[in-house]
Amino acid sequence: MKFDAGIDQKYRTSVEDAFDAIIEHGNDLHKHIAKHILASDMLVRVQPVSEINASGITGLIDPSATNDKIADERLGLLEAFGEVYIAIAEETIDTGGQQGCEGTFVHEGRHAYDFAQTIASFSDAAVNPLSLFDPTLYELEYEAHRTSGEYLLKIDQPSYQDEGIGLMILGRKADGPCFIDNDGICKRLSESYGLAADGNQGPRASELLGLRQK
Repeated sequence: MKFDAGIDQKYRTSVEDAFDAIIEHGNDLHKHIAKHILASDMLVRVQPVSEINASGITGLIDPSATNDKIADERLGLLEAFGEVYIAIAEETIDTGGQQGCEGTFVHEGRHAYDFAQTIASFSDAAVNPLSLFDPTLYELEYEAHRTSGEYLLKIDQPSYQDEGIGLMILGRKADGPCFIDNDGICKRLSESYGLAADGNQGPRASELLGLRQK
């Protein structure tokens, strides 16, 4: 993992602490993703929310360069992570604190993982065309929301669980325990993104990233 130039040390520390927490408290998938990010050249940006219009976003550092690499070589997963950036809003850390930072990197980290898988599969398409990985926006967001919910359950702290309930990612049973609310996630995807499993699933990852097959 590398940081964009000029990021204030307090933000760098918050991001580093978030990954430490994810590796300490997350499940096997959370740890798998976090360790790949840390071992890769994935870029972390910290920008005002006015520039990214979200708590965090994930994309390609240089789509043209990524397409050139897809055309010329086969990229492994770790190399593919190096084509990706995650940007977190300054306000997410300033107001959401460590909880907000962790949550953003769990959610956006899943996007980065799926994008890296897409890039790697596109670079290998000439040899393994049947292994092409190219999920729809619905599939990307559904998995990212579930991954976030699983992390909130692993943390098992009221403030984290309350956040998950507020986002319709978690539900709470009458006797207290929380659970992944699949219906809530689907409702959130419909209301906030206009997406549905049996309707509009949105563009595929390759369209979002501007990728071309080999």
